[in-house]
Amino acid sequence: MLGTLPQVRERSLFLYGVDWESRIAADHPLRRLAAILNLDFVLPAVRGFYGRSGHVSLDPRVIVKMMVLLFYYDIPSERDLLEQLPVRLDWLWFLGFDLETVIPDHSVLSKARARWGSEVFERLFTQTVLQCVEAGLVDGRLLHIDSTTIKANASKATVVKSSPELVSALRQAYQQQAGKLEVVPDELKTAASPSAPPATDSASAPVADPVSPSQTGESVVHHAPSEAPQPASKEAQPKAPNIQVLPPPAKPAPEASQPTAKGLRANTEAGSQKLPVNRTHISLTDPEAELARSKNGLTELNYKDHRLVDDAHGVITAVAATAANVADGTQLPALVEQHGSTTGLKLGQVTIAGDGHYGTASNYIFCAEEGIRAHLAQVSAHVAEKGKLPLSQFTYEPGQDRLRCPEGHYLVPHQQRPEEQLTVYLIEDPASCAQCPLRKQCTESARGRTIQRHVQAHVVEAAQEEAKSPAGRYSRKRRRHVMEGSFADAANNHGAKKARWRGLGRQRIQGYLIAAVQNLRICSKGPTAPRTTERSPWERRPGGRRRSRSGGRQASDGGSQASIQARQAWAG
Repeated sequence: MLGTLPQVRERSLFLYGVDWESRIAADHPLRRLAAILNLDFVLPAVRGFYGRSGHVSLDPRVIVKMMVLLFYYDIPSERDLLEQLPVRLDWLWFLGFDLETVIPDHSVLSKARARWGSEVFERLFTQTVLQCVEAGLVDGRLLHIDSTTIKANASKATVVKSSPELVSALRQAYQQQAGKLEVVPDELKTAASPSAPPATDSASAPVADPVSPSQTGESVVHHAPSEAPQPASKEAQPKAPNIQVLPPPAKPAPEASQPTAKGLRANTEAGSQKLPVNRTHISLTDPEAELARSKNGLTELNYKDHRLVDDAHGVITAVAATAANVADGTQLPALVEQHGSTTGLKLGQVTIAGDGHYGTASNYIFCAEEGIRAHLAQVSAHVAEKGKLPLSQFTYEPGQDRLRCPEGHYLVPHQQRPEEQLTVYLIEDPASCAQCPLRKQCTESARGRTIQRHVQAHVVEAAQEEAKSPAGRYSRKRRRHVMEGSFADAANNHGAKKARWRGLGRQRIQGYLIAAVQNLRICSKGPTAPRTTERSPWERRPGGRRRSRSGGRQASDGGSQASIQARQAWAG
């Protein structure tokens, strides 16, 4: 007969026979995730952050699992995660809870991030890489490098303009306030666990890498560590100090007063000198976010996410979060070093592929010293596009250490720049340029043509020729597919296009968690069938002949000759 539910549901006094295993499907993704997620490192890593008495905390391993769920399912916030938790049996099973477990407050997660910093989440990411290596998902032969912009969790309406001195003073005040918001002082951590090593956070290290020109058209400025120190990873967000602002001094004073938002708007920069936009503009909500132009052409407050991805199965082996105006090429050595430490693989017979942002002289030389094949597209100065003669048109004579121009005139050493490892060559006789028929294509300077040449130009030129080879073009073709797929998966499935929290330290935590989740998904699927090295541009047609997708015909059964040469050159 027809059955109906009772009008009033009575609460059961006891629950008997609740079999959790039967209620979670055998092919549920969380089953595979729980089988490979190794959190044995968590308790030893965080033991020094807790005292020996007082309130008993939630198991740190459960907190890490909650953070994994947050990004695995792209939950908008910790509050939403814990609101949905009581009605998700699969989440309760994954966390080890039952129906009677008291759901913790969402502040437990934010307090844990404030205590731990980014070290625990970096260890989580490293653990996922090691698991992928052990599963045979990383071969380390071909690596791809790239970066993407991450929209900061701050509005452009919070950006104010002021003098460089006041902007720098506010950033310094932000760092000082962030340093005071330490949840557990170092002395207490040492006393609680004398044998435990002091927790360090990579976010506290100053930035020594040069910054790139802002994509908004501003000039290059090298910030000293004292002007833009990197903050420690603290969860609580400091506010701009409400202190009376003094008139800006001619030079930044060590004991400068801390500015307020009202003072920043009132004290705009005097004079007409054009400075980089991030020297005179700052967000009062997230002072570490910087203005940069995104791919959509809009200038927004952004961060940058840098990655190194293995070609075999798309495993992410190195990640880094930086300010938005940091040049992509400056991160290559650090990412390669991180790849070696996370995977434990030797760098012998390694090829690294990157676009034109990475083909700098310093990166070519670094790869040559490490024995890495650099398939990095050359950084273009757009000299040829401007109708000027490029450096390749000048012949270098090592015996006399001089350059010969296409008209037979010589450029001799004029200046040495040891800090940049450059030698500046100037035309020997300026009158030669004044009467030269190629002057309009060569230079507009009254002193004649000037050329900067790297002291290890022979190494750079050899690497550039390697990058132009069929093997180099093939590696960069693979890079477009693998890297764009990795970033697209992070953005579409794990919320990587926008920062959840504010501050560079917390952006590092987000980067580690998203990369760890992506690696866990790859590892849970296990090794797949080996991929073909490259799909031929020729499609099979009846009769043993091939027809190109553009309609042409090819008699060879082995694919295009250029495709075969590229695969052989890369493998050889």
